[in-house]
Amino acid sequence: MSDSLPSRSIRTDLPLAWLQLKRQPIRYLVAVTGIGFAALLMYMQLGFQSGLLNSATTFYEAIDGDLILISPGTLNSGSFQQFPQSLLYDSLGVEGVKQVIPVYVANVNAQRLDGVKPTSLRLIGFDPDSRLLNIEPVLEQQDLLKTPNYVLFDTRGNRNTGPITPAVKANGTQEMLLSDFSKTFRIVGLFKLGSTFAADSNLISSDSTAINLAFRQINQGEISLGVLRLQNPDQLLPVQAFLKERLGRELNVLTKQELITQEREYWNTSSSFGIIFGFGTIMGILVGGVVVYQVLYTDVTDHLKEYATLKAMGFSDLFLLFIVVQEAIILAVSAFIPATIVSTGMYAFLTSASGIRIEMTPDKTLLVGSLTLGVCAASAAIAIRKLADADPASVF
Repeated sequence: MSDSLPSRSIRTDLPLAWLQLKRQPIRYLVAVTGIGFAALLMYMQLGFQSGLLNSATTFYEAIDGDLILISPGTLNSGSFQQFPQSLLYDSLGVEGVKQVIPVYVANVNAQRLDGVKPTSLRLIGFDPDSRLLNIEPVLEQQDLLKTPNYVLFDTRGNRNTGPITPAVKANGTQEMLLSDFSKTFRIVGLFKLGSTFAADSNLISSDSTAINLAFRQINQGEISLGVLRLQNPDQLLPVQAFLKERLGRELNVLTKQELITQEREYWNTSSSFGIIFGFGTIMGILVGGVVVYQVLYTDVTDHLKEYATLKAMGFSDLFLLFIVVQEAIILAVSAFIPATIVSTGMYAFLTSASGIRIEMTPDKTLLVGSLTLGVCAASAAIAIRKLADADPASVF
């Protein structure tokens, strides 16, 4: 008979934890709101960070090439340092190199159609007879770029670009003017890539059009990066090693994945953005921890006599510990689910508004879920120290 009571109680300890929480619904809702806000804060910081990394690497990910040459002075995709085009063409004589593609990247400001303020556009120029970007709409419309000052416009830009996309869809083309009134160009097609932190949207043009529109930024005979396509992809490492030895002091010779990794590491470690987003995530953890600790500590204090009674009835400290920990888990789950739903909606809104791809991914869900549960469990571990004050002798 003495063994049946504890066993039944252990089976019902989860309802006991839930009943204690819902006994004061206002306190429970306040706690869930506070923890949910902390989880939402973590989601937003992780979302902004992933959005930054996505926007910085979408151009690189779309490149159809084996090796990429860039200047050692190019730290990120928002600021390319030019280098002599002749260095790229020298690599064409290397055994195994099939094709080289010079690429021009510059930012230009254009007048918005609604006339409010200029919009910043990243201009990507290359030979229309070359296959540079693995984007189907671009490949289908590249022949249009052979006409001087004809460009393609990225529909995934943010709202600062104004009504450009609707105008092109309605009229088929759209005449545009640089903000300094020096040049005009015509948008003759649309594609999807994604805006960046350095520009509101993207333009794709021929190399000659890029030089014409960005004449103040592009030096004669210099390019922003060079793309190499090999005769046999299996030769990638030997060709890369040879070019590094030959050009190592003048250019960086990288695979596409190495370039993407370098870009991500720059924004995560070398720039202030990584520190800011990391600090925001830590603040979310601290906020959630303080809220859970206060709720659980208050709950234990309010029910100290009840806990002492349970001790007097023969229940162990471990059983009481389980009750407090289960309360923490219930609070974490109750806050995490709505925070995930709200964050998913906010990600969709921010993607639509900014043109920067922010997605809810399993790794984000797993990370925020683990952090939420972890901070709640840690707070419970601190709060249960109060259980030591639950003296069975005080009941009598």
